[in-house]
Amino acid sequence: MNTQQMLQIVNETIPSDQIFKLDTFGNGWDNDILVINEETVFRFPKTREIAAKVVNETALLKHLAAKAPMLEIPRYELIHINGKMAGVKYPYLEGVVLGGFTPPKHQSSVLLGDFLTKLHSIRKSDLPNLKTHHTKEYWKELFLKVRTYVFPHLATAQKTVVLDFFGEFLTKYESVNLAVIHGDLTTANILCDPETGMVSGVIDFTDAQWGDPAFDFAGLYWSYGPGVTKEVLSHYKAVDKEEIFKRVENFYGLQPVFHELVYAVKEELDVNWEKALDRFLYLQTLREK
Repeated sequence: MNTQQMLQIVNETIPSDQIFKLDTFGNGWDNDILVINEETVFRFPKTREIAAKVVNETALLKHLAAKAPMLEIPRYELIHINGKMAGVKYPYLEGVVLGGFTPPKHQSSVLLGDFLTKLHSIRKSDLPNLKTHHTKEYWKELFLKVRTYVFPHLATAQKTVVLDFFGEFLTKYESVNLAVIHGDLTTANILCDPETGMVSGVIDFTDAQWGDPAFDFAGLYWSYGPGVTKEVLSHYKAVDKEEIFKRVENFYGLQPVFHELVYAVKEELDVNWEKALDRFLYLQTLREK
């Protein structure tokens, strides 16, 4: 869908003479986005598969809103064209993405702990169409991609570390109690107040699924390490917090780099291979202490 087609849909609810500022974001992997007057966001899925996810996302957000999380979340309204779901619109959430800011303050950890507690408490019966994507087969496929695309660029010692990392996880993999998870809770999808750095909201639930609740702590661990992750967990209501943290520090919190590297190689992007695994190796060192 091109910008003109999207604007035609927008104009059905916002006349063109009332549009004073238009921001377009068309380079997302899954959606094209228009922000009107810094007040209303329109998201248009790029594929039917993503459109189905957005329908599930809308249902999830309604159930989450009913639990009154302290952080702001999108409030979706589905847009239908000729009987088919074409996108969603929702009030613009103030703030900037957390990435690049210092680690969250204590109050931010309280807010994130509350958010994750309420998200993970949504019942399976409330979202019967939500799927599980992060299966053992999913991680095996990622490992295969790493060996195919990344290994040719690594030194022998680096390959050994990565082999041991995936091998240990896949060998010890076992099913856990699943929950509704955000699925992409990185600092790019957490909003904060640019003046105070205080976390203010969470966006982009497109990758929501039934999954291991530990996965939703991976982005925090990758960006800020074990200290912040434990702080957020201290405000998270669950009986198995120690086991959750173990799964984060042993695998989920270290694996983001491999998605990035596989993507970079496939897209023929420049990679500094001497430093590509620096963050991964540093976090592994913390794990071993």
